[in-house]
Amino acid sequence: MKKITLLALLLAFSLGNAQTIQGTWKMTPAAASLGVGPNFGDISWWSNSTADVTTRACYFDDEFMFNADGSFSNVHGAQTWLEGWQGFGDGCGAPVAPHNSSNAASWTYNATANTLTLNGTGAYIGLPKVYNGGELSNPANAPASITYTVTTLTATSMTLDIAISGGWWRYKLTKQGAAPSCSDGIQNGDETGVDCGGSCNACLAQINLPVTFEGTTTNYAVTDFGGTSSSLVADPENASNMVLKVIKTVGAAGWAGTTMSTDSGFSSPVPFSASNKKMYVKVWAANAGIPVRLKVEDHGNVNHYVEKDALTTASGWQTLEFDFATPATAPFDPTFIYDKASIFFNFVPDVTNATELTFYFDDVSYGISLANSSFNLASSLRVYPNPANNAITVDSAKTIESIAIVNLLGQEVISKNTNSESVTLDISSLQNGVYILKTTVEGSTATSRIIKE
Repeated sequence: MKKITLLALLLAFSLGNAQTIQGTWKMTPAAASLGVGPNFGDISWWSNSTADVTTRACYFDDEFMFNADGSFSNVHGAQTWLEGWQGFGDGCGAPVAPHNSSNAASWTYNATANTLTLNGTGAYIGLPKVYNGGELSNPANAPASITYTVTTLTATSMTLDIAISGGWWRYKLTKQGAAPSCSDGIQNGDETGVDCGGSCNACLAQINLPVTFEGTTTNYAVTDFGGTSSSLVADPENASNMVLKVIKTVGAAGWAGTTMSTDSGFSSPVPFSASNKKMYVKVWAANAGIPVRLKVEDHGNVNHYVEKDALTTASGWQTLEFDFATPATAPFDPTFIYDKASIFFNFVPDVTNATELTFYFDDVSYGISLANSSFNLASSLRVYPNPANNAITVDSAKTIESIAIVNLLGQEVISKNTNSESVTLDISSLQNGVYILKTTVEGSTATSRIIKE
């Protein structure tokens, strides 16, 4: 059964990434669909507002057409958004040459390098003024070719980044006429036929804490950036456990990392409290002393974030603690929503990665660690079935004095004093999810992770 589950997960992961650019795209009609800032993915200098979607309707209806024969067209209709450098004040007006498809253009996509190149003077995606290395001040200086970094690509969405002098622009686009499928992991609301709600058994749920990479009903697609390459695989030390493998490639930026979701982030914010701002991640590294950074942010506002660093303490698996009460960068702001998380292995911002490095991570949690055990006592306990629906049993070679189940907020939801070597707990009233089982035997307590389904 595990082999079937693993195959299904790997297939879903592969299908989620085997997308095509061919087709017609528009800028996503939402706040922050385009913006600019000092660093890759940072749009702190400027980004469009929700009101801009209406004010600049002549821009948000522009189409970017990637044809099957390799040709490309900017389709504006009668009007598009114009700016001062084009000889007009900011506002809607007739497209200005050469950014009006007056010249033939083509497109090429390099899936290995994650680059999208337009060839043809005046062809562009996002904004006509932006090119590799700068921004135009005169339409006559439009380049003959522009290359964009394809940061994310799904069946229905695409995020592009392009560097200018001293900064980066980011564009988020939505594919037109695409029929979303279950493989994109999102119930988009317009699925048909084999899509979610049709012959598929279920839509994939949006990812949320704790992140365990187990099961077939959660969308475990991730977003790599800066030169990382991730895949969902079996734990190299425990084939029954699924983990995320992260390769930091040669030439990757020191700040390269992996976001544990699509751009939508988690389905609910991390429930930080005044007394607890700790998160835990189980990581595998080849050596001790490797810097690891964890970042949490608002998926809708990249300026709202907080980061914390930790060092690996050994080779192999270990659980790292990240206490955002003492952050590495911007201070923790309790008024912010933190509903998206990214991890950065071998985090050395100004150093290009010289050798390929491999890491794994699993069990991302808030408030309490999901480590399998606190010490050797756990190895002498038998906990079954796990996952469980209605009841869970704990067997021990010695007398169990007490047993308790704690949720991920640290709240005790079930407790029982016992005097037996075998204890069965009724968990039918618990909501589905991950819990911590605390078993006390002869004065010593072990913790184990259990899953209620």
